Amino acid sequence: MYKLINYISFKIDEQLNKIRHRAQKYKLQKYRNIHNSSKIGLNVQFIGPEEQFYVGEMTYINEAMLATGNKAKIKIGSHCAIGYRVSIKALTHSVNNPSVNKDGSVDHVEKDIEIGDSCWIGDNVYIREGVKIGNRVTIGANSVVTKSFPDDVIVAGVPAKIINSDKK
Repeated sequence: MYKLINYISFKIDEQLNKIRHRAQKYKLQKYRNIHNSSKIGLNVQFIGPEEQFYVGEMTYINEAMLATGNKAKIKIGSHCAIGYRVSIKALTHSVNNPSVNKDGSVDHVEKDIEIGDSCWIGDNVYIREGVKIGNRVTIGANSVVTKSFPDDVIVAGVPAKIINSDKK
């Protein structure tokens, strides 16, 4: 009986995964600036207008949250690898009015984020608004990226800093 239950469970999981993948593929059709060769994980969240997201060819994004508003874009180059629980946020709350209060509604700060080609972004990385990452940059797991970095470097830390520029 145990083998039969295991088998049925496996078949149900298999069918559910097929359905999830079809739903993801359908959802991504409205994102015209995401290259069709890129691989977008099932739990990736795109928050903001579809036309503000750009993902290059052969890039894969595991489980990430990308957020932007009407004024800022998130551009991710080709051949990038983005890990689990990564946050890429091109908008944030203003320190002057971070929430709805007696002074009015939330003020947002929006600035483009650009990530070059062939970048590797480790798990649990946070990239804030206005950051530009060069080509072939590796960002270590658990880093907080608060400023821009040039090509061919390895960065890590909180806040992230260059730990190796001898990458080639």
